[in-house]
Amino acid sequence: MNQTTYNIIIATDSFKGSMTSYEAGDAIATAIKEQTPSRVTVYPVADGGEGTTEALSFGRAAVLPQCITVTGPLGEKVQAKYTIFGTGEEKTAILEMAQAAGLTLVPVSQRNPLKTTTYGVGEMILDAVRKGCKKLIVGIGGSATNDVGIGMLQALGASFTDINDQEVSYGAEGIENIAAMDTTGILKKLKDVDIKVICDVNNPLVGDEGCSTVFAPQKGADLQMVQRMEQAITRFADLFAKDYDRWMAGAGAAGGLGYAFAYFLHAELVHGIDIVLQEIHLEEAVRTADLVITGEGRMDAQTLMGKTPAGVARLAKKYAVPVIAYAGCFGDGIEQCTESGLFDRVYAVTEQEGAFDPQMAVRDLGQKVRETMSEWIHMIDTKKGANE
Repeated sequence: MNQTTYNIIIATDSFKGSMTSYEAGDAIATAIKEQTPSRVTVYPVADGGEGTTEALSFGRAAVLPQCITVTGPLGEKVQAKYTIFGTGEEKTAILEMAQAAGLTLVPVSQRNPLKTTTYGVGEMILDAVRKGCKKLIVGIGGSATNDVGIGMLQALGASFTDINDQEVSYGAEGIENIAAMDTTGILKKLKDVDIKVICDVNNPLVGDEGCSTVFAPQKGADLQMVQRMEQAITRFADLFAKDYDRWMAGAGAAGGLGYAFAYFLHAELVHGIDIVLQEIHLEEAVRTADLVITGEGRMDAQTLMGKTPAGVARLAKKYAVPVIAYAGCFGDGIEQCTESGLFDRVYAVTEQEGAFDPQMAVRDLGQKVRETMSEWIHMIDTKKGANE
């Protein structure tokens, strides 16, 4: 056993389908502690997708799971879960819009973004605010909607009426008929509430890369519906937000929900990994580390595009701390990771994509750590010697 004590920080994403973030981190930590008396600290992390709520609430005081009845994407009632933690001015709610308006809530045969609504998202926000939350962190991935958030805004007290002064219907088809808008009551309800929206797409509201063209077909829209929604959303922006940047990165997220959050609710759109690392205070721990270990189930070209390993590695490199990454397997473009300069070493549990066995994940990851530990311990010692 190596008797040198190292300060090692572990911050891996989940290995989807096999290990949560904490389980993966614990498997690595257990293997390390068998070989060296190092100080090893595990931080669950995520990039805005699976495991984000768990990562943000890990180690928090007064974590309170919530389950409420809200309006689902088709106007039906659904059970939506979210989490509250903290007290006073730091009382925070972590919400995922997919709980109220997610694509998985809509049967394939009924998927139609002309009809689906974000109304339930607004109901979740109202519930959190009424329970005293001063901070909201909202994930907006996995949506079934393309309504530019008008459903959410209606639930928060906005009014969108047609030429007959009647409230417009749910969904993107309602946007076509909007003649007047009144949002005066919304900001009063959200006074002194800080909203951060986890948004990991850079698409604008409209155009060839906009929400209707790029994402609506995934939600059940045909070409005619896409063109119809593009026209309606462009008209909406012209009428009610002419001077606001419809080309803003993230405006097209979740069928324009990113736009509604930014323009109407004055929310900040942030990358998932950035808000997670900030909220768990990883930077303070990394500063004094001898080594940072990160990873995810599969590392490939996409890893460098806002994924957990890249976010963690960039933070470590800020303080010149060595970084190694473990992956369940490698995918196309892994050489972009190895050549990026972000990672000092990158290891795969199995070199063959798809051969990673979820049933043996904890065992196999631990074994890979044991096999490679001597290599990266030598790297740490060499670096320490060079700095002395």
